[in-house]
Amino acid sequence: MTMKKNALKSAIAALGVSAVTLSSTAMIALAGGAVGSDKYDTSKYDPTKATIKPTVTVSTEKIDASKAGSNVTITVSVKDAEGKYGPTGLHIQWDKRLTLVKRDGDFAEKMDAGKKLSYDEEADGENGVFVTTMASDDVGRDGVLWALDFTVPADAKSGDFFPVEIAYKTSDNAKDLFTNCNQDEAGQLMQAWVFTNGIVQGGVQVGDAPITTTTTTAPATTTTTTTKATTSTTKPATTSTTTKPATTSTTTKPATTSTTKPATTTTTKPKTTAAAGKDAANTGVGGMGLAVAGLAIAVGTAFACRKKED
Repeated sequence: MTMKKNALKSAIAALGVSAVTLSSTAMIALAGGAVGSDKYDTSKYDPTKATIKPTVTVSTEKIDASKAGSNVTITVSVKDAEGKYGPTGLHIQWDKRLTLVKRDGDFAEKMDAGKKLSYDEEADGENGVFVTTMASDDVGRDGVLWALDFTVPADAKSGDFFPVEIAYKTSDNAKDLFTNCNQDEAGQLMQAWVFTNGIVQGGVQVGDAPITTTTTTAPATTTTTTTKATTSTTKPATTSTTTKPATTSTTTKPATTSTTKPATTTTTKPKTTAAAGKDAANTGVGGMGLAVAGLAIAVGTAFACRKKED
């Protein structure tokens, strides 16, 4: 190590940061969504406005089922942040079925991307570690930053997956970091980006991943045919009765007059009788209508950048 680890441990202790056991997980987490992660506060710095947008990737390593029980190396690498970062603090947690194998007594080994960075680490529960870096300048590089070795269970079978994840942790006076030494706006925006959009989780895949078959059943189609009701309107029948007047004529011939007595002549005028009938009344009928590692150590802003000690 390039500096005394006790110095960094004292800095962490001065922040009053404590470790709490992380709850284990066997779930595959997506980017930035490790089990036990706290939500990153974006109320002050909008990650979409970051000009530096690094990706921190936990590798996914595949082994054959016949290699169950052997060791595998998982790496944590950085991309798109060359010379842009220095202070980092990351919680790495793994499936409790994996067994961590230390490297020269360390939980994780700092690799080439952190060559110019000072570092320290602390256990974080039974299946987690908190790793930190510091520097006097932004000399963090792209490439592999950390490497961790794990033993895969001897009874692992093809299709098993063992997650190794980065979880964002924060407390009242400290938080995880990925920023620059000045911790200026550019550094804070970069950090916001990493912990909200820039983490790709990984782990150990044994054999082939299980094939997920999705069966889609087309919904039954119901066709409803509506027949419009037809309304018929019957015009009222008109009944007309016309009775022609009957005409009756009676003619009485005049009587014959004798020479003895004067004849009495009676003349009866013909009588005419006329009768007229009335029209019958109209009738009609109308129609009808139808109607659904827990909080752990965190790096505070106080130990962001530190001069290296020989």
